[in-house]
Amino acid sequence: MQNLLTAAQMKALDARAIKEFGLPSRILMENAGKECAGIILAHYPERLQGEICVLCGTGNNGGDGAVIARWLSEMGLDVGILVLGKGTLSPDAKANLELCQALDIPVQRISGADILLAEQLIADSSLLVDALFGTGFSGEPDAASSELFDLVNSAADFIVSVDIPSGLNADTGYCVNAIYADATIAIDSLKLGHILGLGREVCGVLHLANIGIPRHYYSALDTVKLFTESDFFPPVRHPHWHKNDFGKVYVFGGIPGYTGASVMAAHAALRAGCGYVYVLHRIELMAVYALKLTEALSLAIPETKSGLPDSKTLLHLLSDASAVLIGPGLGRDDYSLKLLETTLKNVKVPLVVDADGINLIAENPALLKYIARPNVLLTPHWGEFARLAGIDKDMLEQDCLAPLLEFTAQYKARILLKSHFSVYHDASRTWVNVSGNDGLATGGSGDVLAGIIASFLAQGLEIPDAAVNASYLLGKTAEDLAELRGTASILPTDIIEELFVEPEQADE
Repeated sequence: MQNLLTAAQMKALDARAIKEFGLPSRILMENAGKECAGIILAHYPERLQGEICVLCGTGNNGGDGAVIARWLSEMGLDVGILVLGKGTLSPDAKANLELCQALDIPVQRISGADILLAEQLIADSSLLVDALFGTGFSGEPDAASSELFDLVNSAADFIVSVDIPSGLNADTGYCVNAIYADATIAIDSLKLGHILGLGREVCGVLHLANIGIPRHYYSALDTVKLFTESDFFPPVRHPHWHKNDFGKVYVFGGIPGYTGASVMAAHAALRAGCGYVYVLHRIELMAVYALKLTEALSLAIPETKSGLPDSKTLLHLLSDASAVLIGPGLGRDDYSLKLLETTLKNVKVPLVVDADGINLIAENPALLKYIARPNVLLTPHWGEFARLAGIDKDMLEQDCLAPLLEFTAQYKARILLKSHFSVYHDASRTWVNVSGNDGLATGGSGDVLAGIIASFLAQGLEIPDAAVNASYLLGKTAEDLAELRGTASILPTDIIEELFVEPEQADE
């Protein structure tokens, strides 16, 4: 998996390379600028036909921009530099800007009232390089910076940001206002802010520039990991195995009007490869599930004379399970609560708690003690997690990792937090998956994901692997479907039908 660094981790790597490996900061800056210039030339030659405007800040990110300007100028391109701010330049930025001036590259310093004077230059440029602020930026931009951001976003034809778009928080991906880049060249490593929050939207296409920091330095870092296509490994299948070898998934059915959620989860579990799926439903919904289920089996939930689930008999039914899923369409009445209490307290096989199962835990805090059991996985979306953790959802918009890490540390939980990206976190790892598209922004997609996870668990994957591989598969399937139809028309049932279908197969 690929490392996602914090700003502090990247700064520490730079410092270590300078101190231990003998790489002066000017050399690292030179390497960064030269690599960035090469990436621009290789990937965007059509954008280099006119004047190139390089926006520099007064810090080391501005120094990177000055080196880029010099190398692009050496390639025979027409380059001009705008430096925002009248403050003191960092030593390396000052040295590189002076070198640009010595080479007759135009350098103009602007601030406040001067910003509008730069509008024509920005608008006339075929490519704008954003090297204003680096990974050290946090908070809100000042008035002059915000005005320049707005100007760049409205007037620039094509924007390449250096390391991270100016205004974007490198640790959270949050921004109040930022430059929205067409492409971003991350220096040495991806940062959390490139991926989390608004990062992917603000960054555009991501590139990596190697600046010479020794690779073995990363082995000492405890980093968040980005799950990529090369990391995907679904459960192993052997030709001589039979259905019992691929596990049995038990899915709890829903309340009237919400039975579709459990049906989709059951069908997704089968498509994802498990040998059997049983849907356990309320007695009065027997006819509904008999009509809706074909490959999956249905079983009525045993009840006591009072009409609530009979825990002892229910647990006997579940004794054959390889994995259990509870939550999709479950409801939040006393009947549902009894089912959840019984499974949380007693089920020993992997247990996926989704949707209403999570809402019930939020409403009944006495159940929180059971989520520390090593067989339990919670799969909330942001709204469900906010209710579970007792926080405002806006906190997740600004920083989704901090509340997640705090909650899992407190309750020893294993959580797959779902949004337009997914984060799996437990006591020993944090993995991020970004596959998918807006075709998944439809009710039922989470039920499909829960079914895939349960299927992978039944087939023998451990909880972290099942969660992140299932999340990747769901997203990749949506991406493949987008090659065939508009994302607005993608349904959860389409995802189920296309699981493990190669794109060329779909074309046929």
